[in-house]
Amino acid sequence: MTYRIDIIDSWGRRLASFDDVPLFEATRSTPDAADAMRGILPGPLADIGHGYLVRVYVDGDLFCQGRITRVSPQWSDTRKLILDRYVPFHEVIEIEAERPAREGNAHVSRCYTNQTVSAIVKSVINMAVDPIHYVVEHAGYPDGAQREYQKFQARRLPGNELEVGGIGEGQWVGTPRLDASAAYAKDGDTIAGLVVDGAAWPDLRMMLIDAEETSRNSHAINRHPEVAGWTDEAYEASGYKLKGEAAKQELQDLLDEHGIDYIELNPHRNAAGEFDDRVDIYGRYLGLVYGGGKCFNAAQVELGHADVYLWENGKYLVPELELKDFFSYAGPHQDSIEPIDSTLTSLDVSGGALEILTALAYLGGCIWSLSPEMAVAFRCPARPDAVVCFDPINTWVALGSESRELTNVFYFEGNPVHAGIQKTYYRQGSIDEFGFQSAALPYYSIRFEEDADKLAEGLLDDVAYPRPTGFVCFYCGESRIAVGDIVEVRDGALRRLEREVDGEWGGRFAGRLTGRVQQVTHRFSGRQITTTAQLTSPLRSVAGPASFMIRAQEPAKSLYQFRLDEASVGLDMGYHLE
Repeated sequence: MTYRIDIIDSWGRRLASFDDVPLFEATRSTPDAADAMRGILPGPLADIGHGYLVRVYVDGDLFCQGRITRVSPQWSDTRKLILDRYVPFHEVIEIEAERPAREGNAHVSRCYTNQTVSAIVKSVINMAVDPIHYVVEHAGYPDGAQREYQKFQARRLPGNELEVGGIGEGQWVGTPRLDASAAYAKDGDTIAGLVVDGAAWPDLRMMLIDAEETSRNSHAINRHPEVAGWTDEAYEASGYKLKGEAAKQELQDLLDEHGIDYIELNPHRNAAGEFDDRVDIYGRYLGLVYGGGKCFNAAQVELGHADVYLWENGKYLVPELELKDFFSYAGPHQDSIEPIDSTLTSLDVSGGALEILTALAYLGGCIWSLSPEMAVAFRCPARPDAVVCFDPINTWVALGSESRELTNVFYFEGNPVHAGIQKTYYRQGSIDEFGFQSAALPYYSIRFEEDADKLAEGLLDDVAYPRPTGFVCFYCGESRIAVGDIVEVRDGALRRLEREVDGEWGGRFAGRLTGRVQQVTHRFSGRQITTTAQLTSPLRSVAGPASFMIRAQEPAKSLYQFRLDEASVGLDMGYHLE
C-alpha cells in the first residue's frame, strides 16, 4: 500500500510531493461533514501558504483534498507531540487543511410528477450547478459517442430544427442545409470552415469539453499556470503542445472518417426565454457535433484527448440533455445510480442537491454517497460491500451503539398549500424497547399521503434504532474501504451486548453485525499506513438525516409564491395560471 501527499499552490502548480512523512493524518467523511488533513511534512519547503491545496492519494487514487487553513514551520532538536505521538524532528512544517462540509450542495428547484426515484435522482444531479455528477456503464470508445448520438436522435424533431438565416430559434441543423466539406479541426475542440444555408458560419467551439492548446495562449495559461513564465519556444517543446496536436489530429480524423451530419447548438435559455450560451466571448458558436452515428464531443473525452469542462460550473447546461453523462466517458465505469422502481406521485423540491438526495434515499429505501471526484452513488443496501473476519493480529474491531438521536415517532407535515397532510408515523417495536421518542418532520416537498408514507417509513427504518458507533482499524492499511461502504464483521468473540429489536434496519441485516462507514482515516508515518473506518447505521448517508433534509427548505408562510423566472411554472401539477 502506497501514499502520496501533493501540495498545489493557488496558481495550480504542484510545489511538492511526499511519499515519506514523519506523521500525517487524512480523514474523509460523509458529504454533510468536512474532510480534514493534518500533520507534519519534512522541510524545507520554499513556499507554502493559506489556500494552497493538499491532495492525498492512496494506492494511486485520490482519497481526499482540501485547502490549507494553518501553517507552522518549526525547527528543533527535541521531540514534539503531534496528534497522539511524540515525534523527533529537526526542520518540519506542521499544516492543517480542510474540505468544507456539503461541497456540491447547489440549489435545485423542480417539480416531479409520477416519476421513479432513480429518474428524479439523475435529474436533480443534472440540475445542480457544480461538478457533482454520476456515472453510467461505459467500457470505452465508441460507447459514449454512440450513446450521445442516440440521445440526440430521440430529441431531434422537425419542430426544433434551427431557423434559416440565424440561430435565434431552433436547436439543430443537418444535411443538406449543413455543408461541412471544407470543415477542419482548428484545435482539439474547435471546428472551422462550416457553411449553413449557403452562408459561412463562425468557428464552432465544442461544448462540455476542453483539449490542450496548440500554442501558449491565455487558455493554455489558465489550464497550466506555470506556462505563464515560459517562452513560446519552451511551450512548443512541451508535452502540452504534443497533447494539443494529438487532440487536433484526432478531431481531424473524426471529420475525415465520418463527416458532419448534424450540429446541435446549446439549447439553454434565460428567464426571458432567450438563448444565452450559443456564442462565446470570441464569437464562436457553442454546440455538439455528430457524424457517422457518433458524437464527436464525447469521442474526444473517450479517446483521452479532452477533459470534461463545465463552463461556469454547468450553469448553462440543460438538465434534460443529461450531459453529465460525459463524466463517465473518461474511463470504464458501472452505473452509479441503481434503477429504483419506486414511483413518486408528486415531489416539489427546492433546496440543496445533497439534502434532496438524502430525502430521495429514504423515499426509495436506498442509501447514497459521494466520491472524492464528486460522483454520486445511489443504491439499495442489499448486501455488505466488505466483510471483516476476526483477526486480532491485523485488525482491531470495536462494537458500540448510542441512542441520543433515536426517534420512533414522527409527526409529519406535508405541503401546507395542497391538502396539508398531517399524519403520525410510529415504530411500535422500537417504542416497546426504548420508550416513546418523538420529533416533528415538516417536509413541504410532499403533497400526497402515499409519498409521505414512503419517506416516513424509510426514515424510521434507520433512526428508530440505536446507531452503531464502532470502528474497524487495519494496522497495515486498507485502501479498498471507502466512506459509504457497508461492512459486516464476522467470527471470533465479537458480539453485540444490546438486544436486537425485531424489524431493525427494516429487517435487512437481521442477525448480523453490520454498519456503514461514515468516516475513513489514513495515518501515514514513514512507509507505515494505518486505516480506521468509523461505523454508523447501515442505512445512514449523513449524520443527522431528519434535520439535514429540512435544513434549507422554505418556511411554510412563504411557500410556493409565484416565481415566474422558474421553468417549472405552469408546467406541472403544482403551478397553474388559472
